Amino acid sequence: MVWLLRIRSALRILALACGLGGPACQAAAPVFVVQNEPHLAHARALVRAALDAAGMQASFVDAPQGNERRNLYQISHGHTHIDMMPATPARLRLVEQGKLRMVPIPLDRGLLGWRINLLLASQRDKLAQVRTAADLAQFSMGQNVGWMDVEIYRAAGIPTKEIKHWSNGEFAEQMEAGFLDLFPLGLEETLNYFLPHFQKYYPQLTVDPYLLVRYPWFRFVWVAPGPDTEALYQALQTGFDRIVANGQFMRVWNQYRHPPNARFFRERTTIDIANPFYDQRLVPPRYRHLLFQP
Repeated sequence: MVWLLRIRSALRILALACGLGGPACQAAAPVFVVQNEPHLAHARALVRAALDAAGMQASFVDAPQGNERRNLYQISHGHTHIDMMPATPARLRLVEQGKLRMVPIPLDRGLLGWRINLLLASQRDKLAQVRTAADLAQFSMGQNVGWMDVEIYRAAGIPTKEIKHWSNGEFAEQMEAGFLDLFPLGLEETLNYFLPHFQKYYPQLTVDPYLLVRYPWFRFVWVAPGPDTEALYQALQTGFDRIVANGQFMRVWNQYRHPPNARFFRERTTIDIANPFYDQRLVPPRYRHLLFQP
């Protein structure tokens, strides 16, 4: 596997450094396997800033990509050291059981809970008359296999189907076949990354101009269990507290993320639905001021 070869290569480099002399060995930074996907560039930069603020120098190796089920297996078994995924009941249960560590810093500032629907450009006006969750329940949504958003939408009475392939916009084919109507994703990451990415492969896709859906949904930092990652976990906790307090969190975030202006929100109907698994209180009080308000 490519990711395993990368880890072994990094470890060989460290071993070579140690073989060249004591100071090189002592100075060698730990190597951590960290999730790395294009839409998570801001999250990875924030993790790096937190570690730097805590005085921990480290090297990162890319974790293998996969769906949430695979990601959760990888990190809970120590194959991945850090990932940046939304909080789910499965992850929260593992935290309670001591099988996963959570740093509840809202990496997306709560923007992940603002969802915009992707749909076919030929059906751009499909949601023009939708005002409530009951209205939205007339349409079928698609989500990736294992995403907990599926359960959130279903709890609100909105039919939702799980599909295996979505990362290049493949769901457009299922829309054209009449299997799906909508594919909701996080607002800001859709406008700035997913939509232009999808349109390279499926130019018939666009975003709905009428509606936003909102629910509590937070991307946190997760750390693998075990003694080998205890110092990493402590450094992340200390580092995030420091970069939030001194304003560096927002400076780094603003380098990567660009929320729409207030007019974008005024022009759309917002439908609030509940997350049956948690609410805003999952974010600690010391971090709640980071949550985005249009």
